Amino acid sequence: MLVRDFFSHFIFSKRAGALVKRLAWLSVGAIALSVTAFLVVLFVMNGMNASIHKRILSLEPHLYVTVNGVSRGNLLEIHPVFQRLKETPENKAYVYETQDVILRTMDGQFHGAIARGVSQESLKFMVEQLHKMEDSKKKQHENVQFWSPEELPGKGEVVLGVDLARSLGVFEGDYLTIVPPEGLLLPPGESPKFEKVRISKIISTNLADLDSQFVFYQRNATLNTLASAASRKVGIEVWTPDGKNLEDLKTEVEKFSDVMAETWMDRNSVLFFALKLEKLMIGVFLGLAGLIAASSILSVLALLMSQKKRDIAILKTLGLSSQRTVKIFTQMGMMLSAIGIIPGVVLGTALSLYIEKNPINVLPDIYYDSQVPALVDVNLIWGVLIVGLLVCLGGAWYPARTSTEIEPARALRVKN
Repeated sequence: MLVRDFFSHFIFSKRAGALVKRLAWLSVGAIALSVTAFLVVLFVMNGMNASIHKRILSLEPHLYVTVNGVSRGNLLEIHPVFQRLKETPENKAYVYETQDVILRTMDGQFHGAIARGVSQESLKFMVEQLHKMEDSKKKQHENVQFWSPEELPGKGEVVLGVDLARSLGVFEGDYLTIVPPEGLLLPPGESPKFEKVRISKIISTNLADLDSQFVFYQRNATLNTLASAASRKVGIEVWTPDGKNLEDLKTEVEKFSDVMAETWMDRNSVLFFALKLEKLMIGVFLGLAGLIAASSILSVLALLMSQKKRDIAILKTLGLSSQRTVKIFTQMGMMLSAIGIIPGVVLGTALSLYIEKNPINVLPDIYYDSQVPALVDVNLIWGVLIVGLLVCLGGAWYPARTSTEIEPARALRVKN
């Protein structure tokens, strides 16, 4: 009760100085604004990271398995590790092949790419995954087209990512010549191996790597001419129901001799580290901005202590101890900080929850995701409250402790 009375009379009453009152309101507003911006930006970063994780988890195999010494898909299909993976019905395992290639258009344009040959079942599964994302993508990009089961590439046909097709300037129905990279190193007069293919479909997956680098085709139906290419590799792609608990499966398959496994998190570890570092740096700079705003509490209390020396001296004369005085003014600073922090947390959380339920379409279509999503983290909210109040506690205590230096006799002799 005493602290509340002091707070209202010394800071926001008519008796309070106009400068103190103005600085107090500015401090409260700055703290509320900085806390709101901090939460909204970090929750939007959470939403973007979650969206990237979801797209990768939907369109990229959860586990890649390779066997040293096996370079042909038909041999891999009879390998014990493949048979073991097929024993679990909820997991989907397919043999794939991949190689580096050079694409040449009929107009003479060249571009490097990664050719990925998969089974018909794997292609159909990829179609299903794309259709699961179809509703949300149609809201973002109404002109995006999706595969249908009857549009799977056949013999001599390939599927291109939209960015790769755009860089080559090709369309569906055009033809490409595919050459292995080592074909460029042949001596003059010797023609390299190549294969002419037709583009059956151009797709958009909203994953940069898939859309800008990959060429998909049916294994054993296309690019058989390049079967002996130096960069060709075969492996097993595994999809699990939820993409979690992969370390146990990885450990199990690596018990087979000459078998190596890599999870989708391992393959994208650089991307995840970059996202984490980006979020950390943005949080640090926003936190510093909030710290600067919180430091204004120090200015308000320092000015208040300077203007109210006579009042403090009178209180001490009436029996108020120095320790009690420090405690009262520290609590006043905490109350002033709470007036800014709590509304900032409430407003920032409310805005983030609204964005989470209603993602904002403000970005142009040149971005892979034109929506601005958000994902609210309750732990972050509590962290902001606790850390913010602790910082303000230090900012309030430092000027409040100067009240111990006030000598009642000297302060009462000084005229205002």
